[in-house]
Amino acid sequence: MNATMDYMARNEACRRDIRAWLPSARSVLMCGFSYGGADERGAAAPGEGVLARYAAREDYHPLLKAKMASLLDWVRTVVPQTDGLPFCDTSPLLERSYALSAGLGWQGKSAMLIAPRLGTYFLIAGLALDRELPADSSAPDHCGSCRLCLDACPTDAFARERVLDASKCIAYLTIENRGPVPEALRPGVGNRIFGCDVCQEVCPWNRFEKRGRCLPEPSEPLVMPLEYLAGLDAESFRRRFRDLPVSRAKRRGLLRNVLLAMGNAGLPRFRPLLELFADDPDKILSEQARWSLARLPV
Repeated sequence: MNATMDYMARNEACRRDIRAWLPSARSVLMCGFSYGGADERGAAAPGEGVLARYAAREDYHPLLKAKMASLLDWVRTVVPQTDGLPFCDTSPLLERSYALSAGLGWQGKSAMLIAPRLGTYFLIAGLALDRELPADSSAPDHCGSCRLCLDACPTDAFARERVLDASKCIAYLTIENRGPVPEALRPGVGNRIFGCDVCQEVCPWNRFEKRGRCLPEPSEPLVMPLEYLAGLDAESFRRRFRDLPVSRAKRRGLLRNVLLAMGNAGLPRFRPLLELFADDPDKILSEQARWSLARLPV
C-alpha cells in the first residue's frame, strides 16, 4: 500500500536484514527525538492553510543523522575501532521495526510509534554498530479499545488497525504525490497544505508530549494565508522553504495543495486567484483551480 513510493519496494534484502546494508552490523541503537510541546498551531482562520507540526522546523534528516554520527564518535572513545553507520529515514531500512524491538514504544492503531512518556510527536534515528549490545524488550501495547485515530482520519486511510493505505493518506497526497489529488479525497484534505497530524491530534497519549531539546524550535508558523502562498514565485518559495521539509513538495506541489484548500474553504475572495490559475500551462494546477472554482458560491 505504498502508492507511487516505489523506493519502498526496492532493496528488499536490506529491509529484511540490516547486514545486507552493513555486513558488520551486530546491534542497532535507536533514539527518539521529541518535537512536541504546547500546540504551536493555534486555530486556523478561514482562508488559511495548515502545515504538519514537524514541517515548521529545519529539515530533520541531516540534523539527526549528524547527532547519531556524533554518538558514534563517542562510542569510539569508549570502545576504540568500533565500526558503525548512522541512519535516519533515507536508508533502505525499516527504522520503526528496530525502534519497536528496542522498546522505544509500541505501534499504535494509527501505525504511528507511541512512546509512553512522549506520545507520538517524536522522530527516530538509528546507529548500526559492529558490537554486541544487550537487547531491550519491546514495549507492551497500550491502545486497548481506543480507535480515535482510525475514526478521525478525514480520508479513511486505514485499511485496518495498524495498516495505512498511503494512497489515501493526506501526508502522502500533499507531499509525495506528484500528480493530482484524487477528486473523491479532495474534500477530506480540508485546509492541510503539507502533511497531516489528525491521527496524532486525537491520540490520548499525546497528553504526555514533551518539548524536545535536540531539535531546533519552529522557524515558521504552522498556519499561513493561502493568498500569500499562492503568490510565491519560484525564487520566493526557495528562499522561504529551502531548509524546511516543505521544500520536498516543491513549489508546484505546494501550489496544488493551496489551490485545493481554497476550494475547500469556499471563500468568494479566492475567485480571482483561482481564475488566474485556471489558465495555467501546468495541467495539474489548472485542473485543480477549475475544481476549486466550481466549489465557490455563485
